[in-house]
Amino acid sequence: MNKLFIDDIVNLGLKYCGQEYIEKITILRSERERILHNIWRDDVIPEKFEPCRKETFYRDIDYDTAIHYARKCLDDYKYLKYLNEVADLAINYGELNRAENLINRIIHRYLKVADNELLAAAYHKLGDITLIRNDYITSETDFKKSLQYYTSIKNPKAMAVFTNASGIIKIQLNKIDQGITLFKKAIKLCQTAGDNITLEKVYSNLGNAYAVRGKWNQALQNYTLALNVKNIQNQKTTLTDIYSNLALTYKHKNDLSRAWENLKKSLELIEETKNKYQKGLAYLLEAELFYSEGNLTSATAFATSAFVIFTEIGDRLSVAEAYKIMGMINRKNGEHEVALSFFENSRRINDEMNNFHNLAETLIEIGELHEETGDEVNALKAYKLAVDSFEKIEADEKINTVLKHIERLKKQK
Repeated sequence: MNKLFIDDIVNLGLKYCGQEYIEKITILRSERERILHNIWRDDVIPEKFEPCRKETFYRDIDYDTAIHYARKCLDDYKYLKYLNEVADLAINYGELNRAENLINRIIHRYLKVADNELLAAAYHKLGDITLIRNDYITSETDFKKSLQYYTSIKNPKAMAVFTNASGIIKIQLNKIDQGITLFKKAIKLCQTAGDNITLEKVYSNLGNAYAVRGKWNQALQNYTLALNVKNIQNQKTTLTDIYSNLALTYKHKNDLSRAWENLKKSLELIEETKNKYQKGLAYLLEAELFYSEGNLTSATAFATSAFVIFTEIGDRLSVAEAYKIMGMINRKNGEHEVALSFFENSRRINDEMNNFHNLAETLIEIGELHEETGDEVNALKAYKLAVDSFEKIEADEKINTVLKHIERLKKQK
């Protein structure tokens, strides 16, 4: 658990409860560490722990204590607002299980106290969490419940937020056309409601939909529209996504200079927000850029760091991407057997989760590996399977690229 996460929770307690809260937490922390220090010895404690486990142990206690003492100084409703904000922090720091537990406490234990606005926000957070975990059916259910509560309080922005979320889910379920249609509908809803915050997100998501199909110019156009939405400079999390998406787009357009330029902007924002999920995504992209430049040591370091982050968070699709990149690195190093094992891990996860786009991308890398080892038969098989996967999402530009590989191999026979 990140120490900054604990510091932010305590500072949030200060905002809600006042100076007395900080004084009490400080006294308890000091006394606790004095007592536990005396028993944290190999000759006393029955289990031998690594030094980092001691730090984790202390932070777990700090977390529970901070939340417990906030309860002592707040009435029910203010305590729920506090928990709601702690859940936001937990999501930001990648502590999804803790965020989920806090939200469920609001929804179930304090249902009679929570108003509809708070419940709407709570269910939307649950939808975000299950979306990160690639559980799209549950995510859609949570977003629908959120919409019901927002509608009951006549929130004019509710339908735009829900339509945008629905579009994201459709893309993840390989229903690209439906996703694009929903994003275009959401744009009109945002413009009608004057919701620039959601509008920025929708343009970015529409860009992602075009990127899946390899329509890089249309993707770039929508990312640019997202950046040009008025009064969005304080929306640092969304801006981070946009700059990362721009970096990925320029990488695919072989403009590495602009790719690095936008990735650095994204990383600067992550340094401010401490968003663990976005850091993992940025590390994946950084690994790919280093790979493109032939810096395999740095590529390995960032791919490994991303792998650890996504394993902790529970995002299996991003784990699969890390496996793919590690396969690419080892293939370039001539470690073909190790590379294939990484590729097969990526392939299996994407296949199990029906992610046709990522599956096809991994199959292309497998095809290139077989080409390098002179196995043209299996190379052709991999490329043809990649075409099959791209056809399921109508990624015509990407299909054409793979077909060129197939034609080239056939001519060599």
